[in-house]
Amino acid sequence: MSDNPDDFSQWESKSQISEARRRRHRQGFTLPTKGDRAALMAEVAERLTAKADYFIYSLLCAGVLIIAILSDSPAIYILAALLAPFMAPVVGLGFATVVGSPRFFLQSLTSFLISSLFVFGGGAIAGWISKLMPSPTFTQVQYHSKFTIPDFILLTIGVLLAIYITVKAPKNRSLVASVALAYELYLPIGVAGFGLTSGVTGLFPEGLELVGIYLAWLIFIGTLFLAILKIKPFTFFGYFLTAVILAGAVYVLLSNSAIGSSVKQQMNVSTPTATLTETPQPGIVVEVTPTPTLTPKPGIVFVNTETPTPTMTFIPTDAPTETITPKPTPVMARVYCSTPEVPSVNMRKSPGGEYLRLVPVGTLVEIIGEEVYNNQIWVNVRIVETGEEGWIVKSLLQTATPQGNW
Repeated sequence: MSDNPDDFSQWESKSQISEARRRRHRQGFTLPTKGDRAALMAEVAERLTAKADYFIYSLLCAGVLIIAILSDSPAIYILAALLAPFMAPVVGLGFATVVGSPRFFLQSLTSFLISSLFVFGGGAIAGWISKLMPSPTFTQVQYHSKFTIPDFILLTIGVLLAIYITVKAPKNRSLVASVALAYELYLPIGVAGFGLTSGVTGLFPEGLELVGIYLAWLIFIGTLFLAILKIKPFTFFGYFLTAVILAGAVYVLLSNSAIGSSVKQQMNVSTPTATLTETPQPGIVVEVTPTPTLTPKPGIVFVNTETPTPTMTFIPTDAPTETITPKPTPVMARVYCSTPEVPSVNMRKSPGGEYLRLVPVGTLVEIIGEEVYNNQIWVNVRIVETGEEGWIVKSLLQTATPQGNW
């Protein structure tokens, strides 16, 4: 070491700067140079590239999801999410804008789509098997095809936690965050496949649309969170992808929210034109007798001139007498289930026959008839709102119109 005091002062100053940088790294995520950011993003991209085990565990998740759907067990749905692989491509989509590599973005998206096909195929297999079951009950599938605030919050927490841990320690994997992502993305994809082959309404394509919305939100919130951590895009593709995601978020807002629906409804409203139609009354014939017009002749002067007025003569005709036939009061009922966790019940094409659809609890139906099958009383009902007819077990109905034996 030089004995020059100036050299010692410079060395001490550099040491203090390096220590300050290390302290900033320990306390936050501020990366002082583009080189540091590029090095971090290269390491992140390497860790978030899907390997063979990702697709193997995706197949395992699809197999467990088949059992979950057919058994209608919430616990096995959770097991399917637990057995899902680390959602590296999904977390990679959250980093896509700051990594700034088109290849990394397409690679992450393609890997997720391939694994999604495995899960979708598992749901489709469950739908085919369900047609062979004598009395299947599917209530849990309805929970995974609709947007709910708790699911949205869980997805957001999973994304933020995965990004935080990846930035803080790229070599570590947040399995808790991965389970949250698998639960919110894989399960809707699986039930969409089930809806396609089973014919259960409200699952396909609703489940796939929900996943599309979740992916757009995932990339958007990931970009925003990384900007808060002072990690911003530093390539043209990164900024371009950010702009595309923002535009996509606006489109999703307008096409799926209540605001968008209201705007569309206002734009499509047409002003109805009232048309007056003259309807003849049955049993009355109106005969118009014109009054003859007086034509003046030369030499004759008419002092009082009256305007000719048509004379209306009512001629009675034999009108058919309408016979009023009394009709029985329709018996109405509502779909009912004593278990609060069950939101809907099965309706079949015949007593104990082929599965038709799920009818939500509280739906108003009209009672048509009933029949005993396999020691159970089945009721033929017609859904008031849609007019669909089917058979439901009598114990799952509560009558709104008083009737004996109910």
